[in-house]
Amino acid sequence: MTTVTETNGDDVTEGGRKTPWLLIGGGVAAAALLGGGTAFALMMNGGGDRPDSVLPGEVAAYAQIDLDPSAGQKVAAVRFFQGLDSDLEQRFSDGEWREWVWEQIEAEGDVPEGVSFEEDIEPWLGDRAGVAMLPSGADEEPAVAVALQVKDGEAAMAFLDEQMADQSDEVGYYIEGDYIVFSEAATLDAVRSAAEAGTLSDNENFTSDMDDLGEAGVVAMWADMAQLDDIDPSDFDPSLEMTQEQLGMGGEQPEITGRVAATVRLTPDAIEMHGVSRDVAGMEVPAGGGDPLVTQLPADTAVALSVENGSETVQAMWDYYSQDYAEELQEAADAAEAEGFVLPDDLEVALGDSMTLAVGPDIVGAVTGMSQTDPGVPELPVAYRVTTDTERAQELLNENGLGAGMLVSRDDDGTLTLGTDQAYVDAVAEGEGDTLGDSDLFTRAVADASEAQSTFFLDVSPFEQFYLPQVTDEKARTALEKLAAVGASSVVEEGGDGHFTMRIVADEQE
Repeated sequence: MTTVTETNGDDVTEGGRKTPWLLIGGGVAAAALLGGGTAFALMMNGGGDRPDSVLPGEVAAYAQIDLDPSAGQKVAAVRFFQGLDSDLEQRFSDGEWREWVWEQIEAEGDVPEGVSFEEDIEPWLGDRAGVAMLPSGADEEPAVAVALQVKDGEAAMAFLDEQMADQSDEVGYYIEGDYIVFSEAATLDAVRSAAEAGTLSDNENFTSDMDDLGEAGVVAMWADMAQLDDIDPSDFDPSLEMTQEQLGMGGEQPEITGRVAATVRLTPDAIEMHGVSRDVAGMEVPAGGGDPLVTQLPADTAVALSVENGSETVQAMWDYYSQDYAEELQEAADAAEAEGFVLPDDLEVALGDSMTLAVGPDIVGAVTGMSQTDPGVPELPVAYRVTTDTERAQELLNENGLGAGMLVSRDDDGTLTLGTDQAYVDAVAEGEGDTLGDSDLFTRAVADASEAQSTFFLDVSPFEQFYLPQVTDEKARTALEKLAAVGASSVVEEGGDGHFTMRIVADEQE
């Protein structure tokens, strides 16, 4: 590795350390990843090794920004954001991404006078950046390292030496390959030694998890939950120190294990956040699968929420937390019994084997048209459907004043449907015609719906007439007009593994 070049930082004040301008949300260099990642990302456009190739292999958490994803994602970005801002679209089409971002940074006042992007920054600024948090020893602050890719190492070092020469010994940096690695001066040697012992790209858990994640998008992250749990937030800010009593936690806590990786990526019609969890020990949550009720809802459903195998999940959670919170759970059970409920049994009945909550497309009109004088229960296109012990469910409804006269209900071979509008309850229960599972919008928004343990779906079109007139900013309204749906799903796999996906879907382009 190359020789360390340490620089000076601003004086330490009682309010905390100051960081050189280059590492703040000004975002031209490394710490833009921490505070101004979007701006920094727009200034980068592709190539070279990734930051994990120069950062230490044993880290608690890692994040990266990469504006050199696959060609397909670049095309998708242009298509997805097309039309949101005609002025910006023209500038970006002319190749002025970096110039525009620099103007925003200058407007914030974070750049020293006399620094020119074209002359001082653009010639050496690379394409990618990453940040890693290293686990600390007892009574030690965790070390944070930032890797900034550069096209011209000598030019970058010369610029940094000049800009940071008059600051105190707070930040150090060295060049390694195509990257400059930054850390606090006090931790720089430890960061460098750790990287010499092995980089993150050599960490088998990291590489395996990132492979399972699939194509990494513009932003990606990875965390070792056990190592992250050992880091005390008060090491960074003493005001964050809280006792277990203040947090409402007992003396013995379940051990946190496993790893999580996630990325934000683009498709031609959606922004997708996808993540995986690996080797999470402890409570075993049953997987979904089969023919979930949510996919049987009417195709024009506006909002849907579902949970599969909820009864088994409740029992698994109750058994797991009983190991450390037996007294608290017994108190909850006693309080529920005083109100006529049995825990966890009745909660298992409520969630059943498959549960879904549905809201029809006419919900806005039904709510706004509610009578202000009629004391009766309003008829709303909302339905709750569950495959469960329907006899016990009906008993619970009757015992709590929610039986006939309050809610409409029907039992179809062990599946209970509840609501306040008879016509909507029948439509949901009978499932005639096209279903949500057949809907193109639903399948684009909700990944792996047939095997998911839980899902969420929102078709925004029934609500646009309600919220769009309230948006006065023309650019914001244009962006919202392109929004079609939001969806999310969580899939439980074997051995403590799983994956989750959230999508923000745009209208299909004609």
